[in-house]
Amino acid sequence: MRPALLLLATSLFAAEHKIKPGDDPQAVMDAAAPGDKLTFLPGLHQHGLKKHRSILYVDKSVEIELMPGATLKLADNVCRKESVGEITTDQDAGKKLDDLEIGGAFDLKKTKVDGSELFGSTVYTIIVTGGKNGAPDTIAWGDGRLFDTPHKGIPITGDWQELSHGVKIRFANKTGHGARSLWFVSYDAPEAYGIRIGHGLQKDYISGVRITGKGTIDLNASHNDLPSGLVKNINACVLIHGRVRDVLVEGITMTDTMRSVMMYGEHTGSFLPGGKVGPGESFDAENITVQRTFTLNPKGSGYLLGHPSFRGQLRNVRCNQNYMETLLTSIEPNFNLDGYEVIGNVIKSNGQAVHCWRRSKNGVIADNLRVGDVTGRPVVQVNAPSGWEKPEPPTLRNNRNLLSDPVPTR
Repeated sequence: MRPALLLLATSLFAAEHKIKPGDDPQAVMDAAAPGDKLTFLPGLHQHGLKKHRSILYVDKSVEIELMPGATLKLADNVCRKESVGEITTDQDAGKKLDDLEIGGAFDLKKTKVDGSELFGSTVYTIIVTGGKNGAPDTIAWGDGRLFDTPHKGIPITGDWQELSHGVKIRFANKTGHGARSLWFVSYDAPEAYGIRIGHGLQKDYISGVRITGKGTIDLNASHNDLPSGLVKNINACVLIHGRVRDVLVEGITMTDTMRSVMMYGEHTGSFLPGGKVGPGESFDAENITVQRTFTLNPKGSGYLLGHPSFRGQLRNVRCNQNYMETLLTSIEPNFNLDGYEVIGNVIKSNGQAVHCWRRSKNGVIADNLRVGDVTGRPVVQVNAPSGWEKPEPPTLRNNRNLLSDPVPTR
């Protein structure tokens, strides 16, 4: 059958599934056929997590409409802090040795360490400085603000060494670490997603998903513990992961979350310093459009396009004509992103507006307006952390800070 006839036949037999508050949206999704439409009717749709830690997991071509007044919301207290830590992957790619282990169990009675700044999670900063004259390298560490290491000059023993709150660390090597080698260790809650398309390693492509409407996805960060923001998996209202293509996200509002939208590929190879990867299979995402959405997220971030801890490719992404209010970065073109547009967005951010961060290329960033900032911060930043390949400079046109840039004249 010709593609046009197949599309016509699919549309003729497509069904609309109307989801009322209290209905199980995952059960409706599982019963739907490719080409069907799921419509969330007005009202509060509050649920816990099901497949792949999402409220709604999508594995087929469907349209999802959130009608005006419909809110898909994560239930209270679904995500709770855990005692097992996670080392941030390859944060400092310039390390000579990457031999840190963590042990013990974080004391959960200590729900928040004074000075912690990452969503109430406890993050340890550990810096190793090379020793002198053959002496063991030394550790500096802290469990409050990032890079704050009040405990200094502690020799590495090669055995387990106590930090605080039940946490222990061990280095396999007493010497040989580069000067100021850096690790972060997070004690936090597991991730959560609103609508998730793909789990990263699905064999076949998931194509043609549309998420539209005038409703809201609310990740309810105010009533759930969160990941630290430095770990591999963090929360998002919409996640697009692995072999996913031809996706549209349009019109919806996303709120009370760590990130509003995230998208990236996956790879089965082992991670190598600076973003390289060992032999394996790449599961790539492509042809994704996010337009005319609203990110109202005064405690978090906006879009993440590519991810250094998921090393498949991401291609052909458009983030255009969106409105964003964020505490941290609003739009972040990041690792392994090839071909993107960031055009015509209105951004109010206390952090970066558009931050090209790590290896990305073939980007156009144009006609974006930064509002609410009188300090003169730029609309676009382009750089990379230590040991990583820098982004290819994007094409920049007419990006303005409304309250700081000179008024254009004819």
